[in-house]
Amino acid sequence: MSRVPTRSSQGYTLIEVVVALGLSLLTMIAVYSLYVQELKAQGVRENVLEMNQQARVVVDLVSREILMAGYDPRGVNRDTDLTNDFDGITYDPGKLSIKADLNGNGSTSDANESIVFVYDAAAHLLRRNTGGGNQPFGEDIESFAVDYLDQAGKPTSDSKAIRQVGITVTARTSNSDSQYAKNGGFRTVTLHSRITIRNGQL
Repeated sequence: MSRVPTRSSQGYTLIEVVVALGLSLLTMIAVYSLYVQELKAQGVRENVLEMNQQARVVVDLVSREILMAGYDPRGVNRDTDLTNDFDGITYDPGKLSIKADLNGNGSTSDANESIVFVYDAAAHLLRRNTGGGNQPFGEDIESFAVDYLDQAGKPTSDSKAIRQVGITVTARTSNSDSQYAKNGGFRTVTLHSRITIRNGQL
């Protein structure tokens, strides 16, 4: 009496091997595609995180400088000598100029006592100048806007009337994303801050 060969004695047919390999290949392609997508998503998340941190750092540090504007421990702005008076904030639509007598010697000509922030639109950089030239301060900045406000919160172009400063910072991701249709592929975040000058003006 003859026996029917079992699968173990017959092996696999060529068609079964090809189908199995095809299924394995499809599975590997799917897994690899998911892996690549996750890597890209992780890169986007890291870019967005860096963008948010950059915007916060710029707003925080510029706000801190504005809070010190007009610091005048010697009272030179309140004495009878008008030659050494200074404005803590000087109105200028193209830049933010801050002065403070940090060491209390009655002058704002020392290091870090006269600070100018200038936005470089071509390089997407906010630059800071304390007397040694414009140094990079904030990278990947899409825009930097300053509003000068009086005691009532209304816009003013009179340096001596400035009591508040509003800053608006828009940062962007350092790399563009081809799947993000807006703004040339660059994601952006905008932060606003309004700072009251605690040291006052003249």
